[in-house]
Amino acid sequence: MSTVERYSRGAITLHWLIALLLAGELALGFVMPRDASGFALFQLHKSIGITILLLTLLRIYWRMAHPRPAKLEGGFNGFLASAVHAGFYAFMLLAPLTGWALVSTAEINVPTLLFGTIPLPHLPLPDALGETFEEAHELLAFFGLGLFVLHVAGALRHHFLMKDGLLARMAPGGRAGLALGLLVAVLAVHFGVVAAIGGGAQAPAADHDHATDHGQAAVAGAVTDENLPHDHAEGDQTHAGDGEPAVEETAAPVDEASAAAAPAAGPPPAWAIARGGSLGFGVENAGYALTGSFARWSGTIAMDPDAPESAEIAIEIDLASASMGDATQDEMLKGANFFNVASHPTARWRSTAVRALGGGRYRADGTLSLHGASRPQRIDFTLEGSGNQRFVNGSASVNRNAFGVGTGADAEGVAASVAVNFAFTATRR
Repeated sequence: MSTVERYSRGAITLHWLIALLLAGELALGFVMPRDASGFALFQLHKSIGITILLLTLLRIYWRMAHPRPAKLEGGFNGFLASAVHAGFYAFMLLAPLTGWALVSTAEINVPTLLFGTIPLPHLPLPDALGETFEEAHELLAFFGLGLFVLHVAGALRHHFLMKDGLLARMAPGGRAGLALGLLVAVLAVHFGVVAAIGGGAQAPAADHDHATDHGQAAVAGAVTDENLPHDHAEGDQTHAGDGEPAVEETAAPVDEASAAAAPAAGPPPAWAIARGGSLGFGVENAGYALTGSFARWSGTIAMDPDAPESAEIAIEIDLASASMGDATQDEMLKGANFFNVASHPTARWRSTAVRALGGGRYRADGTLSLHGASRPQRIDFTLEGSGNQRFVNGSASVNRNAFGVGTGADAEGVAASVAVNFAFTATRR
């Protein structure tokens, strides 16, 4: 209706932009996988959330500078509409803030790169509040979903039942039909994300334990192709961990006649790392769990999952890229009492002894060179998937004392065993 007072152009633009982002963000938060396979989606969820927070602040400023049109309906329905709007503003501020807070206070330190580019620092909050922020974030997700339903239902009621031209107030050019089309697009984004990702979710939709679930599956830090040194050729990048000897398992007997008749095997296929992945570490210090990650690491991997005995794996880690999310601790890690990166900037692990344990599980015995010492080091890992793409998830335990890492007063309370975890998706070259 042309006689209906409209919102300003800036308010209309911000309204629909935030609506589209919220539709995808709510769906993503409920259905994304809760293991390391969803790490990239977890990072995207955080990136979109901070974007919504910034746009909401801009929208609040815009609304203060450009008063909204008069209400079209009074009474209880008018009050309910105002309450939904106020609730939306609270939700759009508090949901990203509690998400940011829970990531900042999680036991597992998962650094955030907004859209894989801009580092988002952790908030200076006590770790003891982590569970509180987690519960608040989860409740806000349900609250926001309820507001979303009420808001859409109210808009459709005004358009189809009351026919008062309310949609035209928030429509580009004052065309209610265009606003209705944008509303359909918002719903399509929401349900499209649910359909595209929901089928692979591995946890109940209401689970918003982001930092813990994703941290346990892929300890800390997103490692993407952009994080790796440019002098490594694409396709030669892969990631691995280290481990202690474990209980031996007996290999199945080999039919020697069949083996003699079989044709000679060719070289094992090479695998390249897909975007996303992690190499993290954790250790106890005086009863407190400390976690960190390496931002720059690379390597080569050649392996036939059906005949792993011919595998060749080589991993290289830039020790100066180690981070625990705190500048003081990061400098201590690089110093002479720990990694001493000035004299030993790189750690290397190599293995040509990989064997299958059954059920998609593998064990690799190799040599770790760290801090000027070389020691036998074992890792255990699993492969999931088939064909030309596999998801790799593994863990290990490294005895730091065997390499002379951690000396002096700063290391007095640090446990000898350092847990190493890695996760990535590999694509056959």
